[in-house]
Amino acid sequence: MMKKFEPGVVYQNVYFIFIDAAGHSNIVKSNPIDVSIQAFDLLYETIEDRLNRIVSKEKCEIAIVWSWLGDGGMIAIYDNSEETALNTTLKFVNSVIKLDLPHIKSEFENENINGELHIRIAVHKGTIRFTTEGQQGFIHSIDINWGSHLEKVTPPDSISISKEIFDIMPIVERNFFVPVGKFENRDVYLFTPNVDSNIVILNWIVSQGFNRMEWGQCYLERLSQKDKSRLIDCAKSTVIDFGTTLNTCSNYLFSTERPIPYRDAVIRLLKRGGKFICCMLSPDSDGSKQLVELRGEKTDEKLKASMMRFKIFKTNNSEFSKEFKVYQFKHNPNLAAMIIDPDLDNSVCLYSPYLSVLPESGNGTGRADMPHYLVSKKNNKMYDYIMNYVKSYIKNSDEFL
Repeated sequence: MMKKFEPGVVYQNVYFIFIDAAGHSNIVKSNPIDVSIQAFDLLYETIEDRLNRIVSKEKCEIAIVWSWLGDGGMIAIYDNSEETALNTTLKFVNSVIKLDLPHIKSEFENENINGELHIRIAVHKGTIRFTTEGQQGFIHSIDINWGSHLEKVTPPDSISISKEIFDIMPIVERNFFVPVGKFENRDVYLFTPNVDSNIVILNWIVSQGFNRMEWGQCYLERLSQKDKSRLIDCAKSTVIDFGTTLNTCSNYLFSTERPIPYRDAVIRLLKRGGKFICCMLSPDSDGSKQLVELRGEKTDEKLKASMMRFKIFKTNNSEFSKEFKVYQFKHNPNLAAMIIDPDLDNSVCLYSPYLSVLPESGNGTGRADMPHYLVSKKNNKMYDYIMNYVKSYIKNSDEFL
């Protein structure tokens, strides 16, 4: 008979597994209530059965579904041998993502259950002190709080783990996990089946954002050169840098300072056969004249300086810059955008609308100080609007380089 946590006892190296059905609300809205209940009963039964089988095979001392609220919950695993607890945890979460999730999706189709099911899993470990309030009582652990927060930002159909887990995993298991950055000051590693590492990182960025993420994937200022270079490195084939003068972009490509992560990322993209497309205003156009009136800046000087820098960059890197293109249009878009792989399903867009400067508004806000938004082709209708907007300018542009 499997053991239980004993009241009043402190347990070290307890493994916490947080599971959530990311498509819960969609399934509830798309089905009668009895069908929705059937769907999530199936999910729970499958996960519980998988847990029991692996625990029995690994002879793990304690493994309980600590809490479950219909669409997900927490599982706690412990053994006097930490290696046993670790192996049980890894085999369980991998089986859920690789085997059980496809099976449940297939069952949904067979039972005519509408909506898409996705699962997020987060794994962490820590110390708990089990209280005297029973097997389902309260526990005291900051590690559980952190793990539950991590689950909420884990991309769908993925497993996220903390550095504490990663550091003690067998090397063969580590190779499947991609380092994606920090979450609440802890390093995080992510695994998504059948997805290459760049897409895993990109999915993490879309799900969690960068360190300066504000509510709603809004960044209160222009992303750093390093952050933009990270986006470029995620591209499989195409990056579009769209704006008015592209002064910042051309400066990054032209600068002689070191390091220059943006330029290096563009060069890596071009060397692996990708495309980097710049779209900007043309000098002496209606759009450039409007910018002079609206912002009081020397727009044509900036445009000509950018054109000169782009020419030099392409000349200096002629052996691999065939797919480095610059296009010019005549109307002011009042928008900057960077679009990653517009032809792929996992495309994302980082954009910032520019505010005009009116006499009564004072000196106005610089472009770098404007809010920037990161939207996904999969998750946000604004992506389609921005993409169509950019396409309309590209369609009516002339090739400069």
